[in-house]
Amino acid sequence: MKAVRLHEGSQLRVEDVPKPAPEAGQIRVAIRAAGVCGTDLHAARGRLPVPTLPIIMGHEGAGQVDALGEGVSDHAIGDRVLLLPSETCGSCPSCRDGHLGLCSKARIFGMARDGTFAQYIVVPSSCTLPLPQSVSYEHGAILADAVATAYHAVATRAGISGGERVAVIGCGGVGIHAILIARLLGAKSVVAVDASEGALCQAEAAGADCTVDAGVDGAHKAIRRASGGEGPDVVIEYAGRKSSVELALACVARSGRVVVGGVGMEAPQLPPLVSFVGREIAVLGSMGYTRSELERVVALAASGSLDLSRSITACYPLEQAGDALEDLATRRGNPVRLALIPG
Repeated sequence: MKAVRLHEGSQLRVEDVPKPAPEAGQIRVAIRAAGVCGTDLHAARGRLPVPTLPIIMGHEGAGQVDALGEGVSDHAIGDRVLLLPSETCGSCPSCRDGHLGLCSKARIFGMARDGTFAQYIVVPSSCTLPLPQSVSYEHGAILADAVATAYHAVATRAGISGGERVAVIGCGGVGIHAILIARLLGAKSVVAVDASEGALCQAEAAGADCTVDAGVDGAHKAIRRASGGEGPDVVIEYAGRKSSVELALACVARSGRVVVGGVGMEAPQLPPLVSFVGREIAVLGSMGYTRSELERVVALAASGSLDLSRSITACYPLEQAGDALEDLATRRGNPVRLALIPG
């Protein structure tokens, strides 16, 4: 089969590799679409550690079951499925609580084990959810990462309720879906914040009321003005930078919540304690989602309540994975999410 493998020295190659066979408790999925994420870009460019090389890249995918391992009774050949982005242990406290993103032994596809940038993948049968007929493979591929991750941040960690003012800092593949979900949950207003003009245009199309250039002087004051003067009740951060987290802390309203979902290696600073404590700001991290949240997101997509029509900006054949990553890096075409379509 064809697969996109990452080698030492950030070398990306499309190669012929053996077609995997499922073992007991596993299924083989013929990949119909694989999402291309910023995490894939960071791994390919050497900015995130990948312990074992070479490795098949990719952690977002959807397809059809085409082989069953011994003992698998919850799937049938031909089932449409979406893939979870990692293989979890199923026994740690987080797994028992259904919080897949916090599994202490999780093996992320494309980083700790072979991933979705291939014609086939073998996974434990527990690593999938049914994909309704009304949801395309391209949209199904991103539900278990870009969409469900945003849902967890907005609906659960922030707990947004109707009438609240929201700002989203970082309007890439996850931030755009945070805007969509904030709107779905009844946010009074949504301010989109990014340094990219193209990203801000995509944010407006997704339902943001107004936009703020994160790079201008006094951006925190502009966000406050756009949120009625007092600042947003909730700020969702998906840029993963020191400056963006500090911007969130500077603009949020008194007794507001800052939810940090962007992942990076920088260390932001809290405001002076007299301001941080006096304004009673809550700062919350957000990682992944629970299985029930993912099921909720799938149901919203299947019913049409969650409009994903703008979520996939472009599709590429598997052989053009390098082009897709380059377009994501340079933001050519103002990408939200890109997808690879194996032949």
